[in-house]
Amino acid sequence: MSIALPVAGRLALAGWLGLVAMGAGFSSHAAAPAEKTLPDTTLLYVKVANAANLREAFAQSQTGQLINDPAMKPIRDDVIEKLGDVNKTLKEKMGVSLSELATLPQGPITIAVVGKSESKIPIAVLISADAGKNNSTMADVMTKATKLAEGDKAKVTTETFKDLTLHIIQAPKEGDNEPPPLVWTNVGSVYHIATDLDALKELITHSEGRDDSLASNESFSAVSKRIGSSEANVIWFLDIAKAIKLGLAASGNAQQAEAILQLTGINGLKAAGGSYTLNTGPYDSLSKSFFLAPAPAQGVLKMFQMPKVNLRPQAWVPAGIASYQTLSWDLDGAYKAIEDLANMFQPGVLGALEQQLVPPGGGEPLSLQKDIFGPLGDRITLISDYKKPIKEDSQRLLAAVALEDAKAFQATLTKLIALAGGSPEKRDFQGTTIYDFKLPEIPNQQPSSPLKNKISLAIAKDSLLVATDPALLEQILRGGGAPLADSAVFQQSTKDVPAQTSTLTYVNPEEAARQSYDMLKSGQFEKALEPAAAMNPIFAQLGKMIDKDKLPEYSVFAKYITQGGGYGVQEDDGALFTQYTLRKSNP
Repeated sequence: MSIALPVAGRLALAGWLGLVAMGAGFSSHAAAPAEKTLPDTTLLYVKVANAANLREAFAQSQTGQLINDPAMKPIRDDVIEKLGDVNKTLKEKMGVSLSELATLPQGPITIAVVGKSESKIPIAVLISADAGKNNSTMADVMTKATKLAEGDKAKVTTETFKDLTLHIIQAPKEGDNEPPPLVWTNVGSVYHIATDLDALKELITHSEGRDDSLASNESFSAVSKRIGSSEANVIWFLDIAKAIKLGLAASGNAQQAEAILQLTGINGLKAAGGSYTLNTGPYDSLSKSFFLAPAPAQGVLKMFQMPKVNLRPQAWVPAGIASYQTLSWDLDGAYKAIEDLANMFQPGVLGALEQQLVPPGGGEPLSLQKDIFGPLGDRITLISDYKKPIKEDSQRLLAAVALEDAKAFQATLTKLIALAGGSPEKRDFQGTTIYDFKLPEIPNQQPSSPLKNKISLAIAKDSLLVATDPALLEQILRGGGAPLADSAVFQQSTKDVPAQTSTLTYVNPEEAARQSYDMLKSGQFEKALEPAAAMNPIFAQLGKMIDKDKLPEYSVFAKYITQGGGYGVQEDDGALFTQYTLRKSNP
């Protein structure tokens, strides 16, 4: 295997391949925190508090322990052997192997995308990483990468700025387009890489902080407060409002597009951000994502109102499922928002549509509000499980929509089937009518897809139930087993979840992991990558990276699998979503 990279790619490889390989984001070791040195025009910001600590935390995580399990040594050795050519090439040209490159960053790392309204290219990328004790090695790698770029016909120049040497690498034109330069410098052990010379100079100039910084951005402050960023290994922030504004300015129709955003209420979504932490409290991993959308919601955002309620699993949900997801959703409010939005563009359009929804035998046309949204409740649930023995085609799904008026929705279902020209098989199961719909054949369908030959539907348990496997629907209708809500595993997994939430998720991943293992062991994983491999050869190599014959017994993986879950809470300023996996003390 050989490495053939464009000029920018060679330097990028040297500067951040190791960081990405370790799942790192990026932060600066400037005199002030990066969020106080970056401008308030920052669109995207990702930060790793300490690269060495992140690597150590990953090694102690369930995944890290699995990788380092003695039973995994044949797989590790095989992957290293397959990367031999890459390591050899890197060693010859950069002086480091992949593993050495991955451990170069020792301290904070950041990546930022900043807006450049007066530039031909409206954004610039700024990357900073502290090499710490690996400073001399990092300097050697960057110097060699620069020489390689020059050998690939890039123009390399230097410039002195505030006693620092800026290395400017300009790749050759690609047709009529000149790619942005790649500029790098170092302040002691901290290395900065940028795609814009002026942006890098500005960052260096404000290394002690600035008044108009990212930290002064109200959206950044609001998001940081909600995601609990102080102890996180990684944080990220996206200024949605600024990104949209920059995109509109580049489109040429900024005024018209902005008017549409205001009309639809999309401009009410201001920003998003999140944090990721390993090995904290009882959690193996803990991530938070917050979407800043201050009340009152307008337009499209009014369609997604999720009141906080008690989302305890319904009595019919069995304990042995693999996953459970449920959400509170004000569907009556959603319909009103859809109607208001439609009337803004064409008054009465929904009413005109309804007049065309007359069943083939005649009668009253279908009313979207009365027949569909009216009888629906305010809760949607999705569960999954696996048929035994677990294979690549074992997964089954069931979706449930709560009903406020099951009898009314039964009449709606009859109308909908008639309007669609459907002809399902109807059968009685313990007093409940099941509708079996045959599905059309799906080209190139993967064996792991839960959608098989048909879906089955029934109105029962005060819900509309739709399943990808009739046996799962029948199991739910039959009942009699232990409910999920009473399961000790579920209660342990969700014991820290607030009493009232907007969403609730529970995951027992052992069966899903077994399916993934069987896909690898049977060669189905490599086969599943064939469509992607046809477009990009890297996916073909990915499929061959793991030798299925060297995989240890599944019991090795099972030792490190833990339950997980999550929940979401919608407040007046937006929605916060928390996801976690639990930690095993002695796997």
